Amino acid sequence: MPNNSAEKSHKNSFLALSSDGATLAKVIATICVVSLHSYKLFKYVNAQSQEIFYLRGIHAFDVCCLPIFFLLAGYYLTFKDDWDYVKNLRKKFRSLVIPYLGFISIYAVVSCVGSLALPAFFDDFRKFTANDWLMHLFGIPFLKDPTFYGPLWFVRELIIFNLLSFVLVPVVKRIPGYLLIPAMMAIYFMPINRKTCYAITFFVMGLYFGLKKMIPIIKNAILIMVVSVAGFMIPVVFEGDLANEISILLLSISILSAAEKLIRNDKIKRMAQIAIPFSFPVYLLHEYLMTTITRLLALQHVSMPGAIAIFLVLPIPIIFLCICVAVLWKRISPKTYVMLIGGRY
Repeated sequence: MPNNSAEKSHKNSFLALSSDGATLAKVIATICVVSLHSYKLFKYVNAQSQEIFYLRGIHAFDVCCLPIFFLLAGYYLTFKDDWDYVKNLRKKFRSLVIPYLGFISIYAVVSCVGSLALPAFFDDFRKFTANDWLMHLFGIPFLKDPTFYGPLWFVRELIIFNLLSFVLVPVVKRIPGYLLIPAMMAIYFMPINRKTCYAITFFVMGLYFGLKKMIPIIKNAILIMVVSVAGFMIPVVFEGDLANEISILLLSISILSAAEKLIRNDKIKRMAQIAIPFSFPVYLLHEYLMTTITRLLALQHVSMPGAIAIFLVLPIPIIFLCICVAVLWKRISPKTYVMLIGGRY
């Protein structure tokens, strides 16, 4: 956990993110993940959400979940002074590899059974080649999501980063921050696969900040608000990839900064502590529920205004259902539950 020195202000307008602030940021990022995947509703009603200009700011806000999760994953990898490559891999086998293999297997079985019962909604596994199975189970690192359950690409990438940490950590230790940070920002704005940019840029920056024992965030509430409004409005006013990436960067900073401010409230802190055990289960469960509900809604011929209204509220019932499934599963088979969510909580 961050030490006292990492909690102190480093400059007049900046301070370091605390462990409690990071917990709240993870909760917010989890909500953003669910909201981000709610956009598929527009696909099923034959409309592109990006064409609705006032939703572009919300979309940029939701995409912030990726930079935040990768940044914190890298940060906590190197935060402890006694980091050991082999011990870390053993830990990550339990927390990442087992959940990946477990859930991709569950979704593979569901998809195969579904292809027999509801062939219109699932690929026919009986026609799969060896390459098809590889794509469905693992995808292509940094390029293609595993088809059986797309969100697991994030876990897959973290597994790869941890395998490569024996190279990444020494390299980050030796490169001065004034060279590393600009280099990462250059990668961030490169016109290549966006998820790859988020993964590499923010994970490596997290490694650097972990070694420094602090993630610098904005201290001043007014400045946080200004950055938030700017991040939200930039993609509304301007179109294009550059505007989106600047917006996502600003909003990521504002979310981390706001989390540190908000966590000082005892009620919010307590709510974050209650919510964080369900963060990973919601991530692992939400996409299937989301796809099922949005496809059912599409059959009802939802209008565009109706789709927008549903989009704004859909994450609430999805998260609630995921938590209900997690609670019920833990009650019925606690050992299996704990194993498949990687021993968390």
